Amino acid sequence: ATPRNLFGFKDGTANILATDHEGLKKSVWVGAEDDQAWMAGGSYLVARKVAMIIESWDRLRLAEQNRTFGRDKSAGAPLSGGNEFTPPDFDAMGTDGKPAIDAASHVRLAHPDNNDGARMLRRGYNYVDGNNDLGRLAAGLFFLSYQRDPDQFVRVQRNLSTDVLNEYIRHIGSGVWAIPPGAAQGSFVGAALFD
Repeated sequence: ATPRNLFGFKDGTANILATDHEGLKKSVWVGAEDDQAWMAGGSYLVARKVAMIIESWDRLRLAEQNRTFGRDKSAGAPLSGGNEFTPPDFDAMGTDGKPAIDAASHVRLAHPDNNDGARMLRRGYNYVDGNNDLGRLAAGLFFLSYQRDPDQFVRVQRNLSTDVLNEYIRHIGSGVWAIPPGAAQGSFVGAALFD
């Protein structure tokens, strides 16, 4: 089952699957033709620690939480209809005559269709570190994503700058790492860097 974040929403529904070899090759693994030949077969890791303002989030009505994510909290389905794995229909209209999936919702802004096809292999891990100095939960998401090129992550992050979810999260730490391919028999990790 798709894991849930501390806001109660399914996290990673549209992730690249391990069985999607073409998707992994296109979006996750560095190719021999890419700029850094020594990274061929490796990937770039982005890690971020994201604080979630849970007390503010919990005061929101369910309808507003759904609008913020662009998905139904219970089922994980896009607000355009279907089930958790139904592709979002960004042209669908709601009964109020407005787009079913809000223009500033997380699912719309993060979706590959709205980021020149940029995809990444991502996973979030919930954390709880007790309380902060204000007595609020020091909790959130430790976010990891692997991508063929760090620009894929940057492209999505630029789009997420107008995400209404930003009112309830704070990025408190991040980094980018080059993860070279595994070692060949009789060699070592990163050997191509020294060739």
